[in-house]
Amino acid sequence: MDWFTGISIVTIAAGVTISLVVLVAVGSIRRSQNEAASRQSQQIRKLTETVATLSQQQQAAQTRIQQLTDANRKLSDELSALGERLSDADTVQRVAGTARLLH
Repeated sequence: MDWFTGISIVTIAAGVTISLVVLVAVGSIRRSQNEAASRQSQQIRKLTETVATLSQQQQAAQTRIQQLTDANRKLSDELSALGERLSDADTVQRVAGTARLLH
């Protein structure tokens, strides 16, 4: 065996070793990317569900706020009407000469 054959064998062995290392590294990187993409997909799915749930809750809250606003407006109108009636009744009674106290 001459020196050229020895260098050729060492070169081929080094090439095979480097190729195996590169293949293992590429496989590891690819697996890591797939796992990261899977985790990201799951997180996006969870965020989408959370946004949908929050949107439903917001719609329900807006509906409830509108109901409470309408009820408040109705109570305010009733209170104003009651105040006007009491004011009118008080005026009529004072004209008649007898003031009525509310207890």
